[in-house]
Amino acid sequence: MHEHTFIEAIVRNIKDKEDVKGIILEVGELAGIEPEHLKEHIQEKFDWDVEVLKKDALVKCECGFEGKPKVLERLHDLVIFECEKCGEVPEILEGKDIKIVKIIYR
Repeated sequence: MHEHTFIEAIVRNIKDKEDVKGIILEVGELAGIEPEHLKEHIQEKFDWDVEVLKKDALVKCECGFEGKPKVLERLHDLVIFECEKCGEVPEILEGKDIKIVKIIYR
């Protein structure tokens, strides 16, 4: 039920919810929820048109590697990843957030 936590955080940042016609979200590759899964749950709860854009992850490692992480496993609410070059846990530079890109009002 962690998707409800994501939805509550998104909705908390929207004014005049009753006037919303649609929403465009950007979901990071390492956000911990599949973009289509989030879209489905928002549409179940609200009568909104929902578009979800996927944001690739970008990481930086102490070994000097900067690029896409190696995703080892996607669990229900967690993404396990490592540095593509050395296998250590890198710093996430991009792709961990869920962002509201645009809200479309009636």
